[in-house]
Amino acid sequence: MAPPGEERPAKRARQACDGCRRKKTRCPGEKPVCSFCTRLGQTCVYSGTEVVDEGLHLKNMDDRVSRIEGKLEQLIRYIARQPSQDRSSTPVVSHDSNSYVNRGSEVPSQGQALAGQPSEPSNAELFLTFCNSQPLPLFAQSVSLASLRGRDPELLLAMDAHCIRFRGLGIKDREIELEIKAKTERASRLVIDRLADGSVELSTIQALCLLSLLEFTAGHIVRAGFYTRTARYFIRNIRMGDQETFLDNLDAERDEKRLCYASIMMLQNLQGTSQSWCLGESNDQQGDSTLATPSFEKSIAQRYSRRDVSDSKLDIGIISANMCTSELWSLACKYAINHGNFDTNPPWHPQSDYLMISYWHTEHESCMPLRFRLHASRFSEQTPENLQANRDYWSPWLFFQIVWHAVPCLLNHPFLLSMRLRNFRRTMPQSFLRNSFEQLTLHSGWIIHFLELIESKNFEVSDPTLGHCVAIVGTIYLQHSFVEDHNFSTKAQTGFEKCLRFLHKVGHRWPHVDQQARQLEQLRDSISSGGVMTETEATPNKRQKWSVNLQLLWKVLVYSHASKAPSPGGDIFGPELAKDSIAYSGISSTNEISEPDFALIGSAGISGHKTVVPECVTYPPEQTEHSTQLQHELGQLSPAVPMTNPAEDSSLPFVGEETLFLQMQDYGKAFEDWLSLNPA
Repeated sequence: MAPPGEERPAKRARQACDGCRRKKTRCPGEKPVCSFCTRLGQTCVYSGTEVVDEGLHLKNMDDRVSRIEGKLEQLIRYIARQPSQDRSSTPVVSHDSNSYVNRGSEVPSQGQALAGQPSEPSNAELFLTFCNSQPLPLFAQSVSLASLRGRDPELLLAMDAHCIRFRGLGIKDREIELEIKAKTERASRLVIDRLADGSVELSTIQALCLLSLLEFTAGHIVRAGFYTRTARYFIRNIRMGDQETFLDNLDAERDEKRLCYASIMMLQNLQGTSQSWCLGESNDQQGDSTLATPSFEKSIAQRYSRRDVSDSKLDIGIISANMCTSELWSLACKYAINHGNFDTNPPWHPQSDYLMISYWHTEHESCMPLRFRLHASRFSEQTPENLQANRDYWSPWLFFQIVWHAVPCLLNHPFLLSMRLRNFRRTMPQSFLRNSFEQLTLHSGWIIHFLELIESKNFEVSDPTLGHCVAIVGTIYLQHSFVEDHNFSTKAQTGFEKCLRFLHKVGHRWPHVDQQARQLEQLRDSISSGGVMTETEATPNKRQKWSVNLQLLWKVLVYSHASKAPSPGGDIFGPELAKDSIAYSGISSTNEISEPDFALIGSAGISGHKTVVPECVTYPPEQTEHSTQLQHELGQLSPAVPMTNPAEDSSLPFVGEETLFLQMQDYGKAFEDWLSLNPA
């Protein structure tokens, strides 16, 4: 018994709110609402010895009943939507911030329960399967599901918003689309609360990385940039250890701070901002037209300088290799977006951005381990089951391959080259013309080859970056679909359809890829006949002229514009500032595409430029008879082969004598006045 006049203190359980008691969490005890419930966005109620307002109690009960009824209605609609004999296991929508903890495994359908079939994977399993290192390596490959379920709520919500798109029809399912939006918004609010409370943890920075990717793919590029720069600011104020060993092997890295740092650098590269890997440097180059030496070249050069010259090639993991590849991609994206700031030097000048990136592209190939090459990896020999079981390697490997091949496709894109040659008045070197066209067809052919392999293996691509690479290749094939050579145009049309098919499939998961597919279709529909070219001494043969929407073409080529939402309404600015947002003020804030004409459609590569001579000879006369055979041998380097999946497509026979290369005798037919068409 307590002494007279002294009350026995209330038990700790009675001092805790009902929510913390149910979760068995230590409650801070603030009243009327504790900080834990505030952060989770849940109703905070104190019971026991506390006096509860009857009206508030009834309101809380009504809210709980409404939530339960909503879940039951969704479950009923789900069951009614599926055939009784074959019900899928689309999960019940849950808006609980601790969905990983509360859901555990998903609710199996009645058919599965009766048949004893395994239930659908949990959200944590989906995230590790389709999202981690695809492209952001936020977690170690050996991370356990149990450790993911115990993360902070803002990170769990952001992970949910990423992975639930890989259920069922993805974002084509209205319920999944709304759930993604709700979880993204809730995670954003929790992150802002962390910032306001001064309680930022590593999970907060990880959530910022995921939110940046979510907002960027949703078209909110200003908000995405804010999240990326905020995450970078935080990570630069954290000790990271030895930066010289940063690229050693991220595949085996277990320190999530270093993995988070790598993810932030990857984000900046993929969103078009070239950044230094050195934490001591602040080098935001988005507005700078110059190109700095890639950090991967500096880092690897320093490491090689400390090694014995007899040592074998430096071996880094696929995640580290993709860090280097993403920086190379950032340089190519900067090359595309800076079309208005073109230098006066032609592309073949040693100080031109074209030649510098071409050099770094080749240097990148010399630095990377040989085991990532196609012949060493033997992707085509893997079974679909093996590919799916080892997605943590094969999905980053596809990023490494496709992005690397997309860089020369972007560099040699006829439209971007023509923008840099607007003021060029001399004769274009024939060697550059040929090299550019061969680079264009060779690397676009490789990407088509990988699309065929992906389709034949029924491998789902979950990395949204690859969608933009394929969209770029699609514009090249669209241009070549209108050349007069029938065989060449037929192959190009089939390649264009393959690109569209890939984009539509990935568009079920990512909204900006779906938008890129629609833009590519709009670009195709914008092509119209512009009459017949005037016959001159230089061009004795009459040729069909075409017009195309050049602004839409450039929008497809630039990642930030291709991903941008049509209006700034859903981005970060309010109504007053939204109308003045630079990101949504037009295609280019510095230089609108106002050139009268670019003869893209119907020309092979950049062969229609005004500085190209109307007739050119590729080989000496005595070697003319060998030119076709040599071209055939060159064509064998193109990897595009017929598909072997059930839906076999025989309309694109990229083997034998029919390759993607234009024959030597057809070059002269494609030479046109480059500046001869008006934009649509």
